[in-house]
Amino acid sequence: RGSPELNPAEECWRQLDQELGNRLFDTLDDLREAALSALDRVEIPDVFAYLCP
Repeated sequence: RGSPELNPAEECWRQLDQELGNRLFDTLDDLREAALSALDRVEIPDVFAYLCP
């Protein structure tokens, strides 16, 4: 497990894992599209709250 207090990007990865984890993609393009779509949905206020509790 990571050290969130030492690596604030952990919250971004957690949100992406929720979107992309345990999914099988038929092609690399499918994965790329899903990842870009998930990145658009990362909620910055949630990340800010995580970094500055």
